[in-house]
Amino acid sequence: MESNIYNKENIKVREGKKRKDPEKVTGIIFVIPLMIFITVFTFFPAIYSFVISLFHYDPFFHSIYFVGISNYVNVVKDPAFLIALINVLIYTAVVVTIQTFLAFGYALLFNTASRISRIARAIVFIPAVVSPVSMSIIFIWVFSNTGLVNYILSFFGIPPHNWLFSTRYAFPAIMAMNIFTTAPYFMIVYSAGLQSIPQEVMDAAKIDGLKSGLRRFRYIYFPLMRFSTILVVILGLTGAMQLFDQIYVITDGGPARATYVPLMYIYNRTFVYIGDIGLAAAASFVLFVIILVLTITQRKVITERRW
Repeated sequence: MESNIYNKENIKVREGKKRKDPEKVTGIIFVIPLMIFITVFTFFPAIYSFVISLFHYDPFFHSIYFVGISNYVNVVKDPAFLIALINVLIYTAVVVTIQTFLAFGYALLFNTASRISRIARAIVFIPAVVSPVSMSIIFIWVFSNTGLVNYILSFFGIPPHNWLFSTRYAFPAIMAMNIFTTAPYFMIVYSAGLQSIPQEVMDAAKIDGLKSGLRRFRYIYFPLMRFSTILVVILGLTGAMQLFDQIYVITDGGPARATYVPLMYIYNRTFVYIGDIGLAAAASFVLFVIILVLTITQRKVITERRW
């Protein structure tokens, strides 16, 4: 009798396993193409880049030999790379800070269900969906001698100035352009976070006397939306540290390296100064380490606390 019960239980377990097998097979079938794609276009290029970063790699003249960490030492000592690194760190600090607060301000401003709010939010979001190259071409005119900025300043008696040819104003102009185009993108993240806050919490805040916007931000919005802020800062930081296309289109790193950034350095070492591909690979890994350290640091500073 006991053996019959034991056999029935084994049959049930086996039947349960058979019913789960098709789901596992289906999951594996869907995962395999993605894993192949990630392996071919992410893991393999990363490993290959690290390998060639240890070589003097010049495929055009078939000059390839092992140099160890010499490429990394040369990158760290190169004044051009240090200038590019300082520029991008300043850019990151300014742009990420301003765009985060501006995105949150946009989200608060348009956090209503009215038709006017939806239309305004869609208009503000337009720069975020325009390609960076197209936006860069537009801003070349905006900051030119006869552009929009000089036209507005002429009403205040300020003479026209070619902002993008100035070592002092070229980088701030590019910062302003990127803040204008990226803040609306992060506005969507904050809008989703604001709409997920229960109305009961806001009603309780009103009863407790938190009526001013500043006090609501300090005691309600910032604590409850800390996860959204972490996401916005991480995405903003990684995007800012990888600045390239706007610089390439607008200033090409000039004038006098005032807008020179690490990806411009890597691009030049790969395609302009032919023969330094190993050095460019080493520079890309140095940049990767810097981005990783900055991301981990800010993750420790802004602790995640879900409400």
